Amino acid sequence: MSETETVEVHLATGFQNIIYESKHFPKDLREKIYAWLKENCSADRKEGMTDEQFIYKTRKKGFGPFKRELMDLPEKLSAAIGQELEEKFVFLFQKLNATNTEALVNRYIKPIKVEKPCPQALAKSL
Repeated sequence: MSETETVEVHLATGFQNIIYESKHFPKDLREKIYAWLKENCSADRKEGMTDEQFIYKTRKKGFGPFKRELMDLPEKLSAAIGQELEEKFVFLFQKLNATNTEALVNRYIKPIKVEKPCPQALAKSL
């Protein structure tokens, strides 16, 4: 247990920041996503909000529409961004004292295999 007895920490925004602000993230793709946000998420803009505040608040919505382009980033760029994320994960896991937990997980977590039938629509395409 941490010194402050924290049981939940929201880290998604920090990871999102690492991705978007990475020196390896293609500038043209970032600009394309931000332009899409301005055009498609304008209802999320609060009165008096600057462009920077609006983008920061809404850019989480930019991942979905650009999923293919993000998944198709060159391996070199994807790996470099992944390395930045991994460094942050390692740092956070150490600070949260959540390292070397494999034995504890194995002791209490017993995976159960769940068989699900193939959806009819998908089965037709196989």
